[in-house]
Amino acid sequence: MSDPGDSTQQAAGDAALSDTQKQRDGWSQRRQDLGAVLWPSFLAAAGASILCFAFIDPLALDIGTESANPIFARMTGYALGFFFFWLVAACSSFVTLYLVRTAHAASTGDGD
Repeated sequence: MSDPGDSTQQAAGDAALSDTQKQRDGWSQRRQDLGAVLWPSFLAAAGASILCFAFIDPLALDIGTESANPIFARMTGYALGFFFFWLVAACSSFVTLYLVRTAHAASTGDGD
């Protein structure tokens, strides 16, 4: 049988190891999650923008507003389209991250 003090010492050692790992890596779990959501969604938005705007001109989507500077209106359309695609992809990545975290917590019995 193992001594209860041994498990306490091991838990303290694991906590110290995770603190050391955190200091070495320099990234908290929240920052890692943020990177895991924003970077892939940024790349997906870039790809979606390329595909979308290869076939659709933002000026063709004009709903009757006359712009004095069509270049500005076109660039605004590209920017709004990109940020829309980024938002959709970020929501998808966030839901995926949430589902993975909650499935892992349910399988291990953790509450977090």
